[in-house]
Amino acid sequence: MESEGKYLRMTKNERIQHFLLLSSFITLVITGFALKYPEAFWVRWGIYIIGENAFIVRGVIHRIAAVVMVAASLYHLMYIIFTKRGRKFISDMWFYRSDFTEVASSLLYLIGKSEEKPKLGRFSYIEKAEYWAVIWGTVVMGGTGMVLWFENYFLPIINVDGMNIATAIHWYEAILASLAILVWHFYFVFLNPDVSPMNKAWFTGYLTRHQMENEHPRELMELENAANRKEEAAEEVKETEE
Repeated sequence: MESEGKYLRMTKNERIQHFLLLSSFITLVITGFALKYPEAFWVRWGIYIIGENAFIVRGVIHRIAAVVMVAASLYHLMYIIFTKRGRKFISDMWFYRSDFTEVASSLLYLIGKSEEKPKLGRFSYIEKAEYWAVIWGTVVMGGTGMVLWFENYFLPIINVDGMNIATAIHWYEAILASLAILVWHFYFVFLNPDVSPMNKAWFTGYLTRHQMENEHPRELMELENAANRKEEAAEEVKETEE
């Protein structure tokens, strides 16, 4: 789908889902690490501004953000099940044999053993790995977070050892998820030379032709071939009517 040289990447619906995810995730990271590191300077500044009830407020905000993330995840689940574009999204996001060959081709290109950059489709193997990591992380963090939130209910069932295991899993998954977003995702959105200073698709919904040529050349070719076929069919219909 092309509009004035720009190609649709994320619909308004998808951008809203993404915003709910990113805002709730960032809030959870800040409020979660604030509990683990209460003496950190940025936490002390929060206490200074909010007052003696800062950690009560922190807990409330953390739980609200958790509810928002779970709600956004459930909405996304409904989206990929009940909408045509959602089903197409999950089909394109699935792993295929070509992804493994693209990994090898990318490595050869990056180390200078190949002069041709792999022609990636709508979603690269990197984006697929990120997406399914988010799914995994949301399930793990949501499950362990629920156990920690309703401690009085789960403690008699899983006892102290179970609570300690849930706490450890929640903590280490939080570190892993935070590092993945900061080191991996933010690089491809903000620091990647092909999109620097920022890939604006998450905000505007569109990619330029230059970005499509660099990041998704195979998808660009497919879109243009489909557009050409559509034009040819329209011309044939017009000639028939004449």
